[in-house]
Amino acid sequence: MAYLAPSDLTPLALTGGKTAELETLELLRRSLPADYTVFHNVHWSRDYRNVPVFGEADFIIVNRSGQALVIEQKAGFLTETSEGLTKRYKGQDKNVVQQIHRTLDGIRDKFRFQNSDLAIPLDYLLYCPDHRLKDINAAGLDVSRVVDASRAAKLPEVVASLLKPGQPSAFGDRVRRFFEQSFKLTLDVHAYTAASERALARYSGGLADMVSCLEMSPLRLRLRGTPGCGKTAVAARFFDDAVAAGKRPLLVCFSRPLAERLKGKLGPGGRVTTWHGLVADFLRARGQVINFSKLKTEPLFWQQLQDRILEENIAGEWLFDTLIVDEGQDFEAPWFDTLRLFAKEQADILWLEDPDQNLRSSEPVLLQEGFIGYRTRVNYRSPVNIARFLQKTLPFEFEIACDLPGLRVGVTPYSDAQEQPALVSHLITELMKKGFAHSDITVLSLRGLNSATLNLQGVENYTLSRFTGSYDPLGNQIFETGQIRFDSAQRFKGQQSPAVILTDVDPDESRLEASLRAIFSAATRATVALDMLVRADNPACRRFLA
Repeated sequence: MAYLAPSDLTPLALTGGKTAELETLELLRRSLPADYTVFHNVHWSRDYRNVPVFGEADFIIVNRSGQALVIEQKAGFLTETSEGLTKRYKGQDKNVVQQIHRTLDGIRDKFRFQNSDLAIPLDYLLYCPDHRLKDINAAGLDVSRVVDASRAAKLPEVVASLLKPGQPSAFGDRVRRFFEQSFKLTLDVHAYTAASERALARYSGGLADMVSCLEMSPLRLRLRGTPGCGKTAVAARFFDDAVAAGKRPLLVCFSRPLAERLKGKLGPGGRVTTWHGLVADFLRARGQVINFSKLKTEPLFWQQLQDRILEENIAGEWLFDTLIVDEGQDFEAPWFDTLRLFAKEQADILWLEDPDQNLRSSEPVLLQEGFIGYRTRVNYRSPVNIARFLQKTLPFEFEIACDLPGLRVGVTPYSDAQEQPALVSHLITELMKKGFAHSDITVLSLRGLNSATLNLQGVENYTLSRFTGSYDPLGNQIFETGQIRFDSAQRFKGQQSPAVILTDVDPDESRLEASLRAIFSAATRATVALDMLVRADNPACRRFLA
C-alpha cells in the first residue's frame, strides 16, 4: 500500500466525513504500492520572495525518484465551454485548466527557490469521477491526463502509467521533505467549528424530516433522543412549519438561555418561552403584579403563581394551535396539565426529552393517551474522540454519528476546589494558543452558583460572563460582563460550544447516577474540545483519570 502524508486524515475529515476526497485517498492508498507517497494536505500557503502566494492541491503523489504527479479532483457537475472546462464555486465559474497550471507553476517556482534553482519533475492529472467529458479537445487537456466518470475505477492504473515507481535516490528524499514542509495544513479551530455545525445541521435534519412526514392528526408525539441527535432542531423546524401552515405555535422549554437562543433563530408568528416565563407573562398580561423579590425566600413561589393561572380564563391570543415542549425530562407533571390549558383541543403536541439528561431528578411526565413514542440514540454533535471518551467512562448508550475527529480531550486532577481558578486560567490560555477565541470557550460548573470558580472575580487572567442570580423588576436575568462565558451544566442544556471546560467534577457517591447524568449532559455540549477538572481523591473520578 502507498504511504500517506500526513497519516492523520483530519484535514479531509473537516470537509464533513466520508467525502469524495476521502474515498479517492483510500482508493490510492489501497491500490498503489509502497513505492509511492500520497500527500493530501488540501490547502497551503507560502511566502515567495516576500509576496504571499496561496494555492491548493487535492493530491500530490511522489515516487522513489522524486518525480511528482499533481491530481486535481473535481467532484460533481462540470461545464464544458468554448474556453475550456469550468467548475462553479459560490456563483462564479472557474477555469479548471487554469487552476491546474497555477498549482503547477506555484510548486515549480517554490521548489526552485528553496533548492538552488533545481527543477522538480512534475506532471498532472485531472480526476472528475462524476462527469463524463464529451469533447476532450474543447476541455483543453491532454486525453492521457484526464480520468473522467467512464474510467474512474482505473485511476490507480492511470497514475501508475504516468508515474513509474522509480529508484530510491537522495533527490527523491529531498522532494518528499519539500512537500512535507511546504504543504502543511494549519488546523483552524473555526474550520472545525464550521464543519461541526454543517454536519449537525445536515445529519440531524433527517430526524426533523421524519417528524414532519408523520401522518397523524392531531399529532401526539413523545420523542426521546440522546444529546446531539437534533431535538432542538426538530423543535425549531416544527415551530416554523406550524407558522408556515398558518398556525400559532407555543414552544416551551426549561432553560432560559435555550429559550433566548431559540427566540433569536425563529421567526414571528408564535411564542417561545420557558415554563416559568409563560407563567409570569400570562399573569402580568392579566394585570397581576408579581413580586420577584420573594423568589429566593418563598420555596412555593412558582407553585403559587401556577395556582393563580387556574383562576383565570385562557382564551384569545393565549390559545395556541401547536404545543412544543423541549427538555421535557425537566418538567413536572402538574406543569403539563397547566400547559394543556394553553393549547386548543385539536392542537398538535410534540414532546421532546432525554431521560439521560434529567438533572432535576424529576419523575417522568405521564402524557395522555394517544401519544406515540420514538427513541433515537444517534449523536451527531460530539466528535469522535470526545464521544469515545464518554462511551468508555459513562454508563449511557449512544451511537457515534459525527465523523469529525475533534481536537482534544483533557482531564486535569485537583485536590482542593480552590485550585480550579488557576487551572481554568491555564486551560483557557492553552486553548487560545490553539486558535480558540474568547467566544469559543465556555466554562461549565457542576455545582452551579455554588462553584468555587464562580465565586471568584474571575479565573486569574480572564473575566467571566455569568448570571448573578438576580433579576430586574421585569424578571429578566442580570449578567456580569466578561470575556469567557460561565454557566452551570443545568442552564447550558440544549446549547453547544466549540470548547467546554467542565469544572467541579466531584460526583456524589450517594447520588452517583444523577451526578453522572450531569457530567454527560455538560460534556456533550463540546463540539471540538473538552477539558474536565476532576477531584483527584474521589473514587468515582478514577474512570476519567484512567
